[in-house]
Amino acid sequence: MDDLIKLLAELANRQPKPKGGGIVDTAEGVEFLGRKLTKQEAGDYTIINSKLTDASRFKPFDIRNVGRDKRYMYIKEYADDLEKNFEKTITFIKENPDIRLSQSQKDNILYNLGVFRRVSAERNKLEKGILDEGKKPEEIYRAADEDRPVEELTLRGALERLMRTFDEMKKVEESKKPESIFSPFKKTPEQEERLSKLYYGKAYGNMSSVARGLGSFNLPKLHEAGVINLDDTIYKNLKAGKHHHGGGMFFAPDPVRIWRKHFGEDIFDKMENWRYDSGEDVFTWLERNNIEPILKDGPKSATDYLHPIELQQNLADDLKAFNAYKNPDLEESKKYFGIDDPNRRFERITYHGENIQQMEQSLQRLDPDAYREYVSTKPKFDTKILPFKELNAEGGIVGLYIWSNTRHVYRWQG
Repeated sequence: MDDLIKLLAELANRQPKPKGGGIVDTAEGVEFLGRKLTKQEAGDYTIINSKLTDASRFKPFDIRNVGRDKRYMYIKEYADDLEKNFEKTITFIKENPDIRLSQSQKDNILYNLGVFRRVSAERNKLEKGILDEGKKPEEIYRAADEDRPVEELTLRGALERLMRTFDEMKKVEESKKPESIFSPFKKTPEQEERLSKLYYGKAYGNMSSVARGLGSFNLPKLHEAGVINLDDTIYKNLKAGKHHHGGGMFFAPDPVRIWRKHFGEDIFDKMENWRYDSGEDVFTWLERNNIEPILKDGPKSATDYLHPIELQQNLADDLKAFNAYKNPDLEESKKYFGIDDPNRRFERITYHGENIQQMEQSLQRLDPDAYREYVSTKPKFDTKILPFKELNAEGGIVGLYIWSNTRHVYRWQG
């Protein structure tokens, strides 16, 4: 590193010379003033044109704010980037001897050399501490990077993480449905049909994983820019990645469902013309393809992002589980977890009852005809032993509860 710093200091302080020589030793060569950096060059070589932040003294990276391991991740990345930028700058100055650096630009280089020294020293100190603990710096970095907030990732990084986790998330969600525990490895036609209704349409087609990654990263940006308006809680949960959480459907919609709600089913076809691998941002893609939202203002309830077909299948699943826990003596109820525990049964009746209530409200708003059909065919329950009298309501939910989109905020009204 010392050799790199010495070389750059020498290059920064040399006199400009014409490219290709020729008049270097003539009177014209002695008087040659050189040229200034172009605007493009000034933007490309920030080490010359600006004073960089000193990451070793940057409070958000302080060990008291982020811990030792994350501080190491940030400092290592910053030091590595600085080294690459210095090497790039040296190559540029070598290849352009006709460049004339102003005094402020020389001051910038010297200042940034000091930043590079301090950041590199801090990285080395942190690595030594990790090694002294018998740990490997690369493993500490990898673990900290895996725990990095989504908003700090590049688009590619966000895509890679989300695509890695989607299959696992879907398996976990499926495993929570009681029948999947006892299903053979190969799905029956009935199970295939059920899954196609739970994850309906193009949103869960070939572009599903890509759309989810692009959505997690870009849908918050579209909200912030006013292209779409998300409910505040839904926006915060989306940005925090809470759609990965268990039961996320009730408070943090899957990003593919947000795409579908605001832009329609065809948005997934149009994503095939998104040059995200080449760095095209979401706003350029929308403008280039003349894409406008079909719905600007999003709903307050997360379950309003489900398609009516998805709502009806989820309702069928929850009603089935609800009935099993209400009637533990039935043969088909025996396979349900905790069926012999009265406390567990009451907890599950409450849980599935809340699910049913929220999804019924969404179905009634989204597709009144489908809701009326659902009400006419849904099973009836003995209200004497249920905490939800409205489960037998017809034509609408009666007001025993006040619903909140933060989920699980319910209270009796009498």
